Parts: sequence; structure tokens; C-alpha cells
Amino acid sequence: MKSLILKKTLPWQQEAWELALRQCRSDKMPHAFMLRGDADTGKRYFATMLAQFLLCRNPEANAPCGICSICLLNEAGNNPDLLVVEAEEGGKVIKVDQIRELKSFLETSSHAFGRRIIILDTAESLGISSANALLKGLEEPPADVLFLLLTDRPKAVLATIASRCQVLNLPRPANWQSLAWLGEQIKQPTSELELLLELTQGRPFAARNMYTSGSSAQVQEIGEALLQLIQGRIQPLALAARYAKSQPAEVLRVLGFWLSSLTKYRLCGQKDMLKGEALKNAAATLLGQANDANLPTRSLFSLYNEVAAVQAQLAGTANPNSQLMLEDLFLRLRKLVLRADDKPRH
Repeated sequence: MKSLILKKTLPWQQEAWELALRQCRSDKMPHAFMLRGDADTGKRYFATMLAQFLLCRNPEANAPCGICSICLLNEAGNNPDLLVVEAEEGGKVIKVDQIRELKSFLETSSHAFGRRIIILDTAESLGISSANALLKGLEEPPADVLFLLLTDRPKAVLATIASRCQVLNLPRPANWQSLAWLGEQIKQPTSELELLLELTQGRPFAARNMYTSGSSAQVQEIGEALLQLIQGRIQPLALAARYAKSQPAEVLRVLGFWLSSLTKYRLCGQKDMLKGEALKNAAATLLGQANDANLPTRSLFSLYNEVAAVQAQLAGTANPNSQLMLEDLFLRLRKLVLRADDKPRH
């Protein structure tokens, strides 16, 4: 797979980048880094740029040259000294067969008589069997091999793997940093970029992917469906059945964004917190035009936390029942509507 040569570090990763380069220049580079950071905030970007820099024959001060024979191999996606291991498309677990391929890579000599690099994305995708198969390589790595293990759920990484890596924390970008970077990637009004970031919970790479994949229309459709649920025009079980198999993650993303926006609106009453007509109509139903409905803010926030917990479960290596999870969330959302309709009696 072709890969752009990365010449520019992400602004929010500059400090981590300089730390990695200092270790390289002082010959104190570990045999394995664990890059920890939130999902879709640039871990893979950082790992790829670091690999390209370390493999480059004539690196610049802070970036690969982009023109040497190794950079050309990296750009073409067929450098035999760089191996990327990740869960296969549609899967959540890195399989033992993939680790066997990795072991074969460890046993061969460098094509360019230099360093070899393994990017493993993501470390929590290793099952017990795969982790055990990887352990020997981490315990007794060849001198010229560097492991770059990525994770956005460090607590889910097996301790035997984590303990053999030096941790490098990659920070979450500030909102203004995400907006500035996204503005370089997408030529759209700031209001559109802000909405993309809000829908993706402040994750700039997810926001860019949402735009380039054209899934904005899908988001609008899900929003209309949630409005129908809130207004009682569709039943929770029917809506869960519609999305459980094909779009559970997208539904959770929109629902999380709605609940976050409604909570903020409930606290401050500013209508600019509500993006889009569907969400404004949902707020009118749940909270009332004057924002005085009989609905405590903590109820909205509690449901938001439940959505976040379900998102974490779906992102994990287990296989949870997405339909049951969506049913539960939608039933709870309908109960909030009924509670809001239950005005105090005098």
C-alpha cells in the first residue's frame, strides 16, 4: 500500500517527536516504544513518520528526505525493512498467523543493512495466543529492530507486553490545534469544521475521514431517526434493529454528540450549542422551548456516559451484542422523554 512521505510533525506531537529524536541522536533508542494516545489523534501518523525518518538514508534535521532509495520504497509501500501489523479488515484481533509472519521478519536480515521497524497497530488487539507468540521477539529482539506498538486503551494491553516497552505518551490536541490542522486538510467554513470535530468528539483524523468518506449525509439520516424516536414516531426496538448490524458505531457517535450538546444547552441555555434542525427539534421536545422541562441535567449526562461505555465495548476485542446495547440506550432515551413530559402537578 502506497504511503505519503511525512515531512511535517503534527503540532500537538512536537514535544514527543523531539524526545524521540533526542533518544535517537544520543543512541538511547529503546528496542520497543509503546505510543499511547486517544484514538484518531495521530498515533499511526507519528509512528509512520518516525519509521520513515529512522530508515531514511539522508534524513533532514527533523524529517525524512523523501528522495533517497529507501524513501522511494516507503512511498511505494514495499520497503522490506518496514512491517505493519494490524487487525485484518473487519476484524478486531491480530491473529497468531500474523505474528508468525512478524517472527519470520525478525529472522531475516535487513535489506538495506540497517535498521528494521515493526509498527503494530494496535497493541490491545493482541489476543493471549498472539501476545505469547510476540513475547520472545520483545524479550530478545535483534539489535537492529525497533518495535512501535500503538494503543488508545493502555489498560487493555497485556502486562507482559506493556512491561517490555518504553511508554511515549502522545497528547490529545487542543480544539484550536485540531481546527487549524483540519483547516489545512479540508477547505470548508470554520462552522463546518467545528461540527465535524464535535461529531467525532474532538478527534481530528476521525473528522477528516468523516468528511472525505461523505458520511455527513449518513449523520443527518441518523439524526432524523433519533428525532423520530424522541418524538415517539418510531419504537426503540425497531430503531435498534435498523442500525445494529451495519452502523452501530455511527449511531453511537451521533447519539453521544446529541447528549453532549443537550447537556451543555441545559446548563447554559445557549442555542448555538444545538447544531442542525433535528437536534434543535429534539431539544424542544426534551427540554422545552424555555429550557425548563422536568429533566435533570444529570440524567442526560448519565446517559452520555452509558453511550461512551458502549462505544468502548464495541471498540474492544470482544464481540458484544450491538442490538441489545442499542435497544437499552434507546429505551433509556425514550424514558427521558416520558420523564420530561411528566410535568409537576400542583
